[in-house]
Amino acid sequence: MKKVIVLFVFMFVSSFGMAQSDAPETTDEISVTKEKEMEDVKKKVDKAEADAKKEKKEAAEQKKKDKAKKKEEKLQKQIDSKTKSISKEEKQVIKLKSQLEKGKLKGTLSPVDIQKIEDKVAKSQMKIMKEQEKLTKLNRKL
Repeated sequence: MKKVIVLFVFMFVSSFGMAQSDAPETTDEISVTKEKEMEDVKKKVDKAEADAKKEKKEAAEQKKKDKAKKKEEKLQKQIDSKTKSISKEEKQVIKLKSQLEKGKLKGTLSPVDIQKIEDKVAKSQMKIMKEQEKLTKLNRKL
């Protein structure tokens, strides 16, 4: 856009400069020189438009690349989060199972307590399975 404006300003300045020249010319010479100038200006305008179009296209491509990179980073962050969640649940299952074994060995757990702990273990294992399915889906997207 700046190039087009500069080109138009240059065109007006050069046209005023031609109008103030002292050398008298014939109308044929004037028309020939004006035609040449107009052709030159037209070429410059076309070139400036082509450059502007090229820059716009490059900017769009860069924007597309940035968007893809951002999406990939977001997916990677989600994958890391799911992996962390899975490991946390696995640790929870291990903790509950060890607690259950300790209680059974000592004989301090009632049958109701044993059932509650087993239910918690089963619930955590289901959550782990769901998280792993989500993780595989995210890995496919990546």
